[in-house]
Amino acid sequence: MGLDTVELIVAFEQHFQIAIPNRTAETIYTVADAAAAIVAIKGLSADPDRTAAYYQMVVRLLDCLPQAATETTRLIELELLGDSQAKADALAVCLNLRMPKLPQASWQDGIPAWWQRLFGSTAAAAVPPPPQPAPNWAHTTVSDLAEWLLAQNYAQLLPQPTTLYEVQCAVIGITCYQSGVTVPEIRLMDSFTGDLGMD
Repeated sequence: MGLDTVELIVAFEQHFQIAIPNRTAETIYTVADAAAAIVAIKGLSADPDRTAAYYQMVVRLLDCLPQAATETTRLIELELLGDSQAKADALAVCLNLRMPKLPQASWQDGIPAWWQRLFGSTAAAAVPPPPQPAPNWAHTTVSDLAEWLLAQNYAQLLPQPTTLYEVQCAVIGITCYQSGVTVPEIRLMDSFTGDLGMD
């Protein structure tokens, strides 16, 4: 383990108030591995399904977005992706939350939706997976933004995660702060060293 990953493990230990044994830490290669290890150590529910925190965030978002917006409305239609930060900044004020850095829209074909990529598999990988293709940001939705907001504001919104899903969101948020990689770019299958550039 390099210094970056040691500091990341310490950050996980501090937030979740646990001690991660060295033997366990040596098996943590991906974001999913970290979440699974934390859930096992804390004896939390291994349920990867969305919790009330997600649905509450969707309601908050829809209250701040135009009336026609739904959970499946694309962010590009709401003009939240692109060079202009004005709409994202206004949304952050309405929500009273920190907004993740939103990506530029790109029109790549054949790439799974963010939710499928992030939660397509919750099994811990034994070895780091190969690099993943760049996501098609143009297909991201209000639902994706709700996920990103939970991760970006994990300390405020998920102070004591109780399920695998909530731990995954918090782990992504902590990883963002430790690695400098933006929340939307962090996926569960990402390797801390291979994909996120940590040593």
